[in-house]
Amino acid sequence: MVTMLEVINRIPAVCTDILNHREETFAVLTQTVKAHPEINQILLIGSGTSNTSAVTARGFIEKTSGLQTICVLPNELLYNCFAYNPNALYVFTSHSGTSTLTCMAAEKITKLGYLTAAVTDGEDSPIAKMVDVFINQRNGVEEYLMRTIGYCSSVLTQMLMGMAIGKARGVFTEDQETVYLDQAKAGIEHHPAIVKEAMAWFDRNQEKLMAAETFTIYGMDSLWGVALEGALKILEISKRRIGVGYEFDDGMHGPTMGYTPSNCVIVLHDGGREDVRAHQLTTFAKNELGYGYLIGENPIDASDLPISLTGGEFIFLELSPVVQILAYRLAVDYGIDLTDMSYHSETKYFNTHNEA
Repeated sequence: MVTMLEVINRIPAVCTDILNHREETFAVLTQTVKAHPEINQILLIGSGTSNTSAVTARGFIEKTSGLQTICVLPNELLYNCFAYNPNALYVFTSHSGTSTLTCMAAEKITKLGYLTAAVTDGEDSPIAKMVDVFINQRNGVEEYLMRTIGYCSSVLTQMLMGMAIGKARGVFTEDQETVYLDQAKAGIEHHPAIVKEAMAWFDRNQEKLMAAETFTIYGMDSLWGVALEGALKILEISKRRIGVGYEFDDGMHGPTMGYTPSNCVIVLHDGGREDVRAHQLTTFAKNELGYGYLIGENPIDASDLPISLTGGEFIFLELSPVVQILAYRLAVDYGIDLTDMSYHSETKYFNTHNEA
């Protein structure tokens, strides 16, 4: 069986394929949006990595589509939402197309007569048959249940979806599309080098990283989604450590008072408007906890991982491999056999997915 590192290294090829087939992928969606000028909102529904991908892509979708875009968990949509927008586009994401509550939510909204779409891998998946529009995320076979390719393919597909909707509505130009496609290509091209840099960064800091019991990851804007996904991957993959992801400002209101010397703080940083506080938070973690790392622009010291980001709106492609490599190395350096899927035999106790 291939290693998880080999799977992570396939991400650029999958993302390039998604870019190359975007016209085909969104042809039906484009026609549908043009036929429904009443659309005034987009809802993104999914669980787990499908949710963290939506959080990552949400702002860009809103910017390019010109439509308010919100993320909703399927359990919330089914049982804790009471006023459904009849003019919204409901987009359900499920890599396998079998996520139980996501499928239930898709079926419910479709039966209400509202416009639905599914981002999933294969038009024969259960969820694809429930909705009005199938959007192929072109993920392909992923050998591990802990999705790494699936996260990146979902985010990229959702972001390209926003561009397609904006073009169909006449609020997003081809010139703008060219700029963003160039950014996406730059992020994809940067990915292999960052994987190597992340491996070297872990080697430099291995002793401390392996000693940490809890990882708290911060990010703002799209990087909040990367932080959430990174925390999820640390828990899923390393099995011995807890990961928590925070929106940058929200995570400075209270959580910092609960840190202990066993907690490692990682700040995903784009070098933008929170540059001062990103340095303050990381310095606090370095000095008071002994575990603080800034990943991205404007590093503080040699223990950080400097990355000159080139992906623009698509920087998730440059920072997600770092948290994926972190989770991977925490596992393999501890001696965990990631090919042993018996650890994930959830059907012994509970089900979150239906059989296809």
